[in-house]
Amino acid sequence: MKKIIFIGEFALLAAGAVVLFLVLSSNTGKTVNPNLMTAVKTFDYPGNAGTRFKSLLEKNGLDKIFKKDIVNTLYQNPGEKWSGRVKYSGVSYHALFAVDNSTITFKLKQLDARALSFSIFNPGDSRMLYKVTVKNGNRGDVLYKEFLDKKTVLVKKVKFPRAYNGETQIILETQGKGVGAWLNPMLNVQKKNPKVFIVIVLDTLRYDHTSLYGYSRKTTPVLDGLGREAVVFRDAYSTTSWTLPAHVSLFSGKDPDEHGVVTPTDNIPGKYPLVSEVFQQNGYVTAAFTGGGFIEDSFGFYRGFQLYSNNPGSVFSKNSAERVFDHFKNYIDRFPGNDLFVFLHTYQCHAPYKAPHDYIDQIDKGLKANMKGIKNFIGGNREYFKSIEPADRQLMIDLYDASILYCDKALVGGVVNYLKEKGLYDDTMLVVLSDHGEEFYDHHSWEHGHSLYRELIQVPLLIKYPRGRKKGKDNALVSITDIPGLMLKESGLAYDKTVFRNEIGRENRVLPVLLPLSPIIGEFPPKVSFVDNNFHFIFNIFDKKKQAFFDPPPPAPRDIELYEKKDYLERTNLAGKRRHIVDRFAKLMDDYLKRVKGAKMETFKLNKELEEKLKSLGYLGGK
Repeated sequence: MKKIIFIGEFALLAAGAVVLFLVLSSNTGKTVNPNLMTAVKTFDYPGNAGTRFKSLLEKNGLDKIFKKDIVNTLYQNPGEKWSGRVKYSGVSYHALFAVDNSTITFKLKQLDARALSFSIFNPGDSRMLYKVTVKNGNRGDVLYKEFLDKKTVLVKKVKFPRAYNGETQIILETQGKGVGAWLNPMLNVQKKNPKVFIVIVLDTLRYDHTSLYGYSRKTTPVLDGLGREAVVFRDAYSTTSWTLPAHVSLFSGKDPDEHGVVTPTDNIPGKYPLVSEVFQQNGYVTAAFTGGGFIEDSFGFYRGFQLYSNNPGSVFSKNSAERVFDHFKNYIDRFPGNDLFVFLHTYQCHAPYKAPHDYIDQIDKGLKANMKGIKNFIGGNREYFKSIEPADRQLMIDLYDASILYCDKALVGGVVNYLKEKGLYDDTMLVVLSDHGEEFYDHHSWEHGHSLYRELIQVPLLIKYPRGRKKGKDNALVSITDIPGLMLKESGLAYDKTVFRNEIGRENRVLPVLLPLSPIIGEFPPKVSFVDNNFHFIFNIFDKKKQAFFDPPPPAPRDIELYEKKDYLERTNLAGKRRHIVDRFAKLMDDYLKRVKGAKMETFKLNKELEEKLKSLGYLGGK
């Protein structure tokens, strides 16, 4: 049978104007890059493999599972037709596709590892033998062989039976009829002190509702203790007040005017690398366990993560925080000794506010409610500026505080204790933050994604450095865009400092914050904001016709607002009294808006499932 051999060329690629990265291996000694997706490889497939692959996907409805996406823009050749990802049961896996009798051969100059970890996805209509062989010199060792004819994801780890010196080949082979996928082939190494980077985002966590920052309730005892071993940033800000663009900023190190993701249908542009891609490119095990929604893999967050789960951090789960931790622990247990980069995210604090009852009791023993949000007390989107009974407002705050307490113990506390038990804590860089805050009628509205007041854009940020190298309170002006640069600097990896900037401590720094469109209700006015060391400036763009949508109407519109930072509740608008300061911010805004208009968005059409999920969260005009 005629066969075509495809050579995988893993040259470093940069789309658009991104500068090529100089990549150094994160491993020392003889060990190759553990991430075999980066290795030189050959694909030996039947001559009709391309036609068969397309036909089988269409025939069996597998085109929604097998996705020929670029999973890492820093090493994947767009022309390499057998690389992509598999999305199954809400989890995205980086994958190498198999068709009928196919062989993938990794060519390694040296193999110094204890085992090989991989998974297999086999659709129900495929009947194939999966086989893994290691060839060294004239000798070949079959490490794994299994026939599969049912739909399944198998997780495997096979030990190498002996040491291999010199050039070695790892061969993944299928025999039979159908399509399948090898998921995340990764070498298990045994570093004495592996580097570990973990980012925990507690979605919707408000800065001033944590005891870490002086809240009257003891809502964050774990973070309080962790803060004594870490740097606590006291003046940190998001780039917006809703989830999607904030997380793109967190992973790209870019403000919204640069990355261009500002509406619910914008996709992450390929021209900017994500920090996860740099870690994966350098051999780190990369994994993410999230709540999906506006950080669903569909937006492009799968890039750089060999496994990206949308499942455990669900907004409607009363134990979301604990589920995220359990998924994290179970996955990381498979890679002792490997360098790790992990992203953990939960909607535990997001409306409708909820927590296990024992945590609610710790806030208020008389409180029997759960899963309550503003939609329980108003008639719909038109009433977002409606006040409610003080007791109902307090009920939501109590539930919100209980959710914070639970996040602190179940997720942050779980991760800290796990790292200590495994002996990884000292060498871990642990970043804990929020993407935005929450409003409880502080400025006559509710929830988030509609304004840019401090309760929504100032975020908690704590960073524990390896070996306690840095500690204490830091009053510098900080953006979440600084975090990728901070982590990469600590990692010792080579990276482009013009792409991942760290501007903490820069003199006369001003942070832009943008909300061109509310994901909740389109009638909310667009806003632009700037924050410096002393002031907070907000510019509101009003449309009288859209404002008439609300009943009761919003407060009297103010085009320009200026607040001193010491006025945390932002009650005194100084715009009419400090014209010279307003003029300074207005000039910045003019240049900023020009950049926003020039940003090219990469949009995609929301699939029905994701659209319904977002509406259930209260977004996209959902009831």
